[in-house]
Amino acid sequence: MIRRTTTILLVALATLAGACLDMSAPKGPASISLLRLPSGYVVRGDVMRDSAGAAAKLGVLAFDGDGQPIADVTPEFFIIDSNPAAHFDASGTLVGDRLGSIRVIGQIGNLQTPLTSIPITLAPTTIVRGQGTDTIRAPLGADSASSIGSTPLSVIVRGLGDTTVQGVVVHYTITRTLESSSQQPAVYIGDASNKPASADTTDGSGNASKKRLVVLTRRLADQALVSGQKVDSAVVEASATYKGAPLANSPLRIVVPVRVTISIK
Repeated sequence: MIRRTTTILLVALATLAGACLDMSAPKGPASISLLRLPSGYVVRGDVMRDSAGAAAKLGVLAFDGDGQPIADVTPEFFIIDSNPAAHFDASGTLVGDRLGSIRVIGQIGNLQTPLTSIPITLAPTTIVRGQGTDTIRAPLGADSASSIGSTPLSVIVRGLGDTTVQGVVVHYTITRTLESSSQQPAVYIGDASNKPASADTTDGSGNASKKRLVVLTRRLADQALVSGQKVDSAVVEASATYKGAPLANSPLRIVVPVRVTISIK
């Protein structure tokens, strides 16, 4: 009877020990980043490249329970399309096979990134002006909130055969500004919410048009411009590259006239 009781107790202890192991913290990272892309597209017949034009792999960062990066972890990547337009070569670099797009996920341990779509395109060759950039009519209102003017900066990237190319990063630089009355600039490049942002990415029609040239009228130092007695201009250059080399017309010069209008309420 004692032997039987001892056996039952040992089985119970073994079961409890197993339960404790099952409840322990899982191995591997506590969280991972989104899929990190060296570029927003892959050219058919070429590999994924970074901004300098070098062949580059996709990436995912891993973090521990304190949010600190974990080194020496190797992510895996999977194309989930049944008939994919690209593949990973033996080194793990993405290669474009035909025009289209692919859906990719990254994984570390049993954590996966959301799906990311990557277009497979023709090689970009040229950037040209798009439609939409016009004279900025910068209002001079009662306060700073009513004294902001802007206009979209539109650039189209084209490829072989005059096709448009999606996923190309376009960088904007102001090469001629308007004098500011403070240490802060009176003219800058921003997004739809007027937050500073100097780069854009071409959409499905090859157009980069989500950034704007913004004028803060109350910072303008030229009183003739502020009073509406003259029109001045800011100049923006748009640039894009492929394999580290500038596209034709890059940098593209965009002249934007600025006219101040008086707003009385």
